[in-house]
Amino acid sequence: MSPKEFFVDKIAAWFARNGVSTLLYDARTLGASDGLPRSDLDPQKMAEDNSDAVTFLLNDGWVDPDRIATWGFFYSSGIALEAAAFDKRIKAVIAQGLMPEWYLNDADQESLIARAVEDRANQLLGNPPEYIPLLNEKGEHLTYFKYLAIMKPEDQATLPNWIPVAKKAASTFRDSLTIQSFYRHAKWKPVHLFAGISPTPVMIVTPENDEIVPPEYQKSIFDSLQSPQKKMQIVKDRGHQDFLSVDIDTLLSEQLAFLKEVFKF
Repeated sequence: MSPKEFFVDKIAAWFARNGVSTLLYDARTLGASDGLPRSDLDPQKMAEDNSDAVTFLLNDGWVDPDRIATWGFFYSSGIALEAAAFDKRIKAVIAQGLMPEWYLNDADQESLIARAVEDRANQLLGNPPEYIPLLNEKGEHLTYFKYLAIMKPEDQATLPNWIPVAKKAASTFRDSLTIQSFYRHAKWKPVHLFAGISPTPVMIVTPENDEIVPPEYQKSIFDSLQSPQKKMQIVKDRGHQDFLSVDIDTLLSEQLAFLKEVFKF
């Protein structure tokens, strides 16, 4: 949802300094990547893009084909797991702050889907796509996704805080999404696909106080994975929204150790 300059570029640089080659790119329709309309999220296509990134690396011979991992953070964590379930060229996966599904809130789903169907018809007539702002006129964050709708009010109140940070970090950031993005997420249910990850090694990193996706739910998904080599890291005293305030060396050193164990380097 955010361009790579928001924080992922710093993650990639850390891994590179520690001997891990990294391929960093913006998801389609976001940041520096192409694709129209802009800010048009399609998680299934994004999972396929993970596979295309693997193909890019293999075609140029930059990396050992037996040492390729995909890495996902929050929104992209479920996408990374879906990609690994199908593409066995991916030899390990790291998913942080696991957000495996993006159900729409029950109270909003019917109206949103109706608007999306109308929007699709309008676009075929040559009209521009409809966008939904992340913040309303009162500065409140949208809560159309069930994850956000069931948050405690005090946690919902802090949701808008990430948007000015993203704008400052990345000039290409757009604080709205196409309504088709919501329509696609209403249909995206990847959890049943995760069984296909085995035997690929997997690491799940969970904030201890995650206020969006309950840590016990993330743990249940981890427990369901049949990969013989798997690891769960609990990030103490952190929630979803203050996760990035953790010391980067502390956060990533354990992930690096996991990759070294899996890939034996």
